[in-house]
Amino acid sequence: MSHSPTYRPQLGLALAAALALLAAYAAPAWTDAASPLDATIADVARKWPDIKQVSGEELAAMTGNGKTVVFDVRTPEEYAVSHLDGAINVDPGLTASAFLTQHADAIKDKIAVFYCSVGVRSSKLAQRVTPGLKAAGAAGIVNLAGGIFYWHGESRPLVDAKGPTDLVHGYDASWGKLVKRQDKVSGEAGK
Repeated sequence: MSHSPTYRPQLGLALAAALALLAAYAAPAWTDAASPLDATIADVARKWPDIKQVSGEELAAMTGNGKTVVFDVRTPEEYAVSHLDGAINVDPGLTASAFLTQHADAIKDKIAVFYCSVGVRSSKLAQRVTPGLKAAGAAGIVNLAGGIFYWHGESRPLVDAKGPTDLVHGYDASWGKLVKRQDKVSGEAGK
C-alpha cells in the first residue's frame, strides 16, 4: 500500500518547521556555550564553596573606598607583568600563620580580596586563612571569580611597575589558553 501524494508534502513541511524552530531556539544556546574559563570558574566555586566568589564588576564597585585589601596570589614574575592597582603580592604557598603575621592588622574591618590567574591558588589561600582573618576582624573574605584572566578579558585596568598596562601573564602554556585576549599574553614584565 502506498502513501497518498498529499502526505509526503505535509511531512516535508512539518520537518521544515521543526528544523526552523530548532534553528531559532537552539542555536543561541549553542553559540552561548560556556567558555573553558567559565567552566574553570564553576569548578572553583564547587571546590571552595565557603569562599565567596565575586565578579569583576562587583570587585570594581568594592575597591577604591579604603574598605578592601587586595591580595595577588601569584608569583613575583606574574605580578611584575601586571596586577590590579594596589594589590599586595603574596606567595601562593604561604602558610596561614605567616600570612596572618604579615597582614592581619591591615584587614581589620576590611574585606580581604584574593585573586590569582583563574581562582585556584587564591581560593586555596583564602580557605587556609579564613579562620584567622575572621578572628582578626576581617569584614569579609572574597575571591575574584576567574582571577586576573577574567578581569583582563573584561578590559579592566591593570598596572605594572611603570603604570597602566594591557598585558597579563599567561601562567603557563596550558592555562594561558584561557586568556580571552591572546594577543595580550606575556611571560615577561614590560614586554
